[in-house]
Amino acid sequence: MSKKIEHVPAGKFMTLDEIAAFVADAFAAGATGTDVPTGRLSFGGKLQQLVATVADTE
Repeated sequence: MSKKIEHVPAGKFMTLDEIAAFVADAFAAGATGTDVPTGRLSFGGKLQQLVATVADTE
């Protein structure tokens, strides 16, 4: 079964600290550097959400 790592910002848009926390959580859940996250952007191009699906290795 895969794990879904999802982060949404505390405010309206994601900060670099929130992106760093997302990356740390994804790696802790077993993601590798080759996993491709998806995201949602505002009309102005600002990041509003990040999601990564990590396959279980068990």
